[in-house]
Amino acid sequence: MSTAEVETTEGDLVVPKFAVQVDHPRNDDLVVQCIPGCRLRSTIRGGKPIETEDPNESRVPLDQARTLASLPPIPGMILAIDPLELKYTITDPLRDDTDMLERIMKWMKNHSPYTLDSLNGIPQQKGELDVHRMKSLCKEVWHALKNRHVKMVAGAQPDMDDIDDLPGKYLLNPGSVVMNTQPMFAQDWDTWVEKLTASGG
Repeated sequence: MSTAEVETTEGDLVVPKFAVQVDHPRNDDLVVQCIPGCRLRSTIRGGKPIETEDPNESRVPLDQARTLASLPPIPGMILAIDPLELKYTITDPLRDDTDMLERIMKWMKNHSPYTLDSLNGIPQQKGELDVHRMKSLCKEVWHALKNRHVKMVAGAQPDMDDIDDLPGKYLLNPGSVVMNTQPMFAQDWDTWVEKLTASGG
């Protein structure tokens, strides 16, 4: 058993609950495909731009670095995942953080053409997924961790082998919002393509 596995009373292996914070190297938002309509703000920071061939190593684009140089670092939103309960929670560290909100509004007043009478973070959001979408979500977040678009803030980083062992099947296109004829599950893709090719599609 790996360190990312625990046993339930039924003896099934699961991925323990964990949480990640969006911390994109270029301050980009993160769109979570497995949670419909989910777009999470990254940690936003100024800093010196780094020229590199690897886009994940480029910390902040030059125009952002200049504009945001004096902006206080804004914490990214946090996604907490409980695979056993099939639940997730999204929180915004800015919510009701009076000191940080005042600092941001002061910066906007001095550096932005936009003015706000008030500012607050996003209210906490909770949801529940089916086993297929939860398994797919864990895989999606695992890739976000690998690409350094998020960072761990609670629990142990999930292991891909443990995610594979979760109940359910991986969704082929969890972010799709339109009707299509593609199979629901990734494991059926090759068979679908073979049939499509055989029929002259």
